[in-house]
Amino acid sequence: MVDFLGEFISDPRTNEQTVQTVNTNSDAVSAKKDKGKATAEQLKEKALQLEIDRQLWIDNDYVCKNYIINGLEDDLYDYYRTYDTASDVWEALSKKYDTEEAGVKKYVVSRYLKYQMVDERSVEVQSHELQKIAHEIITEGMPLHEQFQISVIIDKLPPSWKDFKNQLRHKTKEFSIEGLITRLRIEEESRKQDMKEEEKILVVANTNKKEIRCNSEAYGQTFKKSESEPIQN
Repeated sequence: MVDFLGEFISDPRTNEQTVQTVNTNSDAVSAKKDKGKATAEQLKEKALQLEIDRQLWIDNDYVCKNYIINGLEDDLYDYYRTYDTASDVWEALSKKYDTEEAGVKKYVVSRYLKYQMVDERSVEVQSHELQKIAHEIITEGMPLHEQFQISVIIDKLPPSWKDFKNQLRHKTKEFSIEGLITRLRIEEESRKQDMKEEEKILVVANTNKKEIRCNSEAYGQTFKKSESEPIQN
């Protein structure tokens, strides 16, 4: 055993292998230490960077929150400044005004559905009013097909326009809103002209009646006078 150990120790190749093994183990231990040291430094740097990012977010959120609430009225400012973050303020405002916007949409649609033209006012003017309401609905994000708008205008014509309404409904060729309003204007002007003619006829008829009545009264007075006069022989 001693000889074997002596030979092993005295063998240069064996000694070289032993030195290499020891050096390798030392390098591994050193590498582990360096790796552990590097990992700790990396974690420290990462934690520092996270803290920097967190503080940057807080600063930016503060600026954003104040930018939002500074655009509000005084009473709203006092209320919403108590919220913690800009996200909280934005979410609260969105809920508030989205609800109000939904109410506005319902109100506009209700006005459009309930609108009814009357004979006492210009049909052309009322058609433009109806179109303004339709434009409000479209602005609120609810599209209205042009042919649908045309059908609504026709359906809401005054009672005295019943015959003309039926004529428009049976038109097979589609036309634009501008074309419809042009037709309504022409029809309205024609009706006004007819009314003027009827008024003239009525005035003439009344004048003739007055003349006939006056003549009748004059004839009656003459006749009575002739009867009251004595007959001379």
